[in-house]
Order: sequence, then structure tokens, then C-alpha cells
Amino acid sequence: MMEEPHDTADRSETNWAPTRASTAVALLGTVVSVGALVLAVGVPKGAAVSAGGAICLAVALWLLTFDRWQVPATLGASLLLVPAGAGITAGVGYEALVAFAVSFPAGSPTNVVGEILRIVGVMAVLCGCTIAVFGAVASTRGVGTSRSVSECMALVTRVALLPVNLFIALAGYALVDNLQLGVGSVVGGAISSATDWLFAPTPGKVHLLQFGVLAGAATYAGYRALRDLPTEEFAGEATVGDVKVADALSLVERGLGGLLAVAALGIPVALVVELAVPASVGRQYLPTAGHDLLVAVTSSAGLRDLLWWATLLAGASAAVATLVRRSSRASVRELLVGYAPFVAGGVVVAGVHLAHGPVLRGLIGFVESRLESPLSGRFADLADGVVTFYGSETVVLGLMAGVLTLATVGVFALWLAFALGFVSDRVAGSSLAGGGLFLSAAFAGTVDAPFWLVLAGLVVALVVWDAGEFAVTLGSEVGRRAPTRRVELLHGLSALSVGAVGALAAGALATVVSSGGESGIPNGGLGDLSVALFGAVAGVVLLVMALR
Repeated sequence: MMEEPHDTADRSETNWAPTRASTAVALLGTVVSVGALVLAVGVPKGAAVSAGGAICLAVALWLLTFDRWQVPATLGASLLLVPAGAGITAGVGYEALVAFAVSFPAGSPTNVVGEILRIVGVMAVLCGCTIAVFGAVASTRGVGTSRSVSECMALVTRVALLPVNLFIALAGYALVDNLQLGVGSVVGGAISSATDWLFAPTPGKVHLLQFGVLAGAATYAGYRALRDLPTEEFAGEATVGDVKVADALSLVERGLGGLLAVAALGIPVALVVELAVPASVGRQYLPTAGHDLLVAVTSSAGLRDLLWWATLLAGASAAVATLVRRSSRASVRELLVGYAPFVAGGVVVAGVHLAHGPVLRGLIGFVESRLESPLSGRFADLADGVVTFYGSETVVLGLMAGVLTLATVGVFALWLAFALGFVSDRVAGSSLAGGGLFLSAAFAGTVDAPFWLVLAGLVVALVVWDAGEFAVTLGSEVGRRAPTRRVELLHGLSALSVGAVGALAAGALATVVSSGGESGIPNGGLGDLSVALFGAVAGVVLLVMALR
């Protein structure tokens, strides 16, 4: 009699991850193909840096899946988003700089389009390899899901909030100060005029609108303070005479609510009166005592100051009460998790403040060393002018803000791919890995990569995608620890065989087409890339037929 399987509740959740052998096949195929493609195209340095950034992003997604140690995991994921964005941006940017320096100035105007297409091909190969590395690493634990990507989207937005806003403030201040735009005097004049309008009324006149604005603000702040503060708990059963304090405060709150409704209706009326009714009309139709009373009340500087301070104190009390109430509803862990990305943003700002000088000098020197004359001299002059105008700290902070902004855009693109259904939670990692390899291999043919490498890259892309999907399917059915290595290797060899047949067919077709007239086929000048793409399509069809 067969032994009954153990209860699934006793198994660790990690047992239901993708199976190891197929995952290893997908990971090994990705590493080998990426290495061969980047060496053939000539972008090994940039690919290494951008791959490091892609790995950091995958690890950040993995940390976001932690239920235990959630606070340090969230903080670690927040901090990893900085090297993730910096690595991908630096790797792609470096190779773009090298490709631009090699291609330009072009030998002749007719070569400009060709050089631009070459740069596009190199960037496509590099981006595809970066996507493939991210997908392969994410597929090892199945961390690439719509939930983790959505959490990462919220995380990177919060991390970027402080650096981006601080950079905007510093850059704006530099613009105003150096260009002498007079913005400061304009803003100062506007503030002074508003202050005088509120707190320095003209004597002997009725100021219904100004007084109504202050009274309405004080009423609203007082109403919010009484509503949000725990007045009933503080008052308890205390009484003043025969009246309970809690009942009196409740009555005051209802009264302030009524006054607030009156203010909401009265302020628009006061605006119309202020703009459309001359002061002489009021003196003519109002009794003298009533007019003098309105003048005294609405023009009283002391009463306006009292309303202003009441607004500030009541508003601050209401804000503190709201913050305390919201915080009390959340656990300490939830609060720390929520504030972790802002702490990471503060760490970025502090790091820029401490190391902006050496970092900027190193970056400028690095870029200058990669450019040929006269571009290097022009870049040096431009960099000196920018640093003099804005300051080195603002420039480095702007670079970090740009990196985090690009990281936000990249994560948003990933989130959009999930939202539109291009990738699914089930096979997201392997789909990204296979798609990235397919993109790299296809564009490698446009930058003089060997034809056999293009075909091999396309075949490996299909094998990586198939192995990753099989790992997830098998892992969800029998578990990660089940003895499935032979089945997985057999499945991988089958997929590789189908892809190899497609590659051989494409290679044979390329030989026939390249022979032109000897084979009797017209248009013998058909390029190898077209044949490669045709072979890729044929390989996809054969692979799908085999899987069915």
C-alpha cells in the first residue's frame, strides 16, 4: 500500500516555489546568452553595471514579499531602489556616451542615419539584456508579481519625494538669485499686500469681506478642533453648576457648525457687496448706529488679531488630533513601514550633502575622459558653467533626483505591463527574461553580430521562457522539493531540440537565399536579419506545436 503524502499544511511555503532544475536552466541560459550578446556588440562594461541595477531591483521586490522583519525589509528595499536606478541609468548612459563618441562626428553627412540606427541597435541590445537579467533573477523565487510591483511603485514614489522636491527648491532659488528675476520682490509684495488687506484695514470703512474670511477661518478651525479632539473623554462626568461640560462642548460644536454654514453663505455675499456696492450706499441706507457698529467691528485690528491666533491654535490642535488618531489606528510596525521610504529619501539627501564634491568631480572627469576633442572641451566648459550657476550640491542632488525619477518611470512601465496583461503573475519573470533575450538577439543582427549568434539567442530566449513556465507549473503541482530533475531536464532538452531544428532550418534558408541566382530564388540580397526573424517565427510555431 502506498504511503500517504504528508499534510500540505506542514510544508513550508517555499516548497511551492518554482522548481530548481528548470529555474537553473532558465538562469544559466540567460547568463550565457547575455554574456555572448554583450561581448559581440561590445557593451560589456555598461551591461555589467546595468545588470547590477537590475539585480538590485529584483532583490528589492523579493524584500517586499517578507511578512516577518517587514520594517527592515522595507527600509532595505527602499535603499536598494537607489543603486537599482543608478546602475541601470549609469550602464545605459555610459554605453550611449561611448557609442555617441565613436559614431560622431560622422565621416560624411550620408553616414549620420546609419550611425543613429547603430546607436539605437546597441541601446536595444543593452536594454533587452537588462530586462532579461531582471526577469531571470525575479523568476528564481517568483517575486515578480503585480502586487510586489505595485508596492514597489508606491515605495519608489515616496523615496523620490524628498530629493526631487528639495532639488526643485534649490534649483528655483538659484535661478531667482542668479538671474535676478525680481521674483522675490514680487512674492514679497504680494505677501505684504495680503497681510495689509487682512490685518491693516482702512479706518472709517466697513470691511465685511476681510472680517468674514478671518471669522470663517476661525470658526472652521474651532469646529474641527472640537470635533477631532477627544473632548468627551477629557471632560468625563465633570459639571459646571448643573450643566455637564461634555454637553456644553457638544452644544458649542453644534453652534460653530451653524456659524460655519452662515459663513459659507455670507462670504460670497460679502464679496459681491465689496465689489459692486459703493461705501456711500451703505451709509445712506443703514442707520447711523448700525453703520458705526459695523465699522468698529470689521475694522478692529485687535479683534482681527484675536481671530487669527484662534485660527492658528485651533487649526494646530485639530491637525495634532487628526495625526494622533490616525497613528493610533495603525500598529507601530505599520507606521515604521510607512515612514521607511521617507527615511531612505532622507539618507539620499544626507549622502549628497556629505559627498557631493568628490562625486561631481569624479563624474565630470569620467565623462571628459570618454569624449574626444573638441567634444570633451565643450563638455568641460558646459559642466563648469552649470556647477558655477547652481552649485555642486544642487547638481548632484539633481542627478539623484533624475535617477529616482527614471526608476519611478521604469517601475511604472513594469506595473503597466502587468496592468495591460502583457505579463502575468504566474510566469512574469520567465516572460521578461525570454522577451528581453528575444529583443537583444533580434537587434544584435543590426550591429554586425554573427548570424549564428542571432539564431542562438533567439533559440535560448524560447528555451528560457519555456523552462521558466515549466518550473512554475511543476512547482505549483508537486512542490519545489519533489524529485523532478529528470523530467525537467528532459523537458528542457526537448525545447532546445525544437529550437535547434528551427535554427538549422533558418541557417539552411539563409545559405539558399544568399546564393541568389544559383538557387533560382530571386532577390538573393535578402539580409541575414530577415532570415533570422523568419527562423524565429518558425521556431515559435514549432515550439508551440511541440508543447501542445
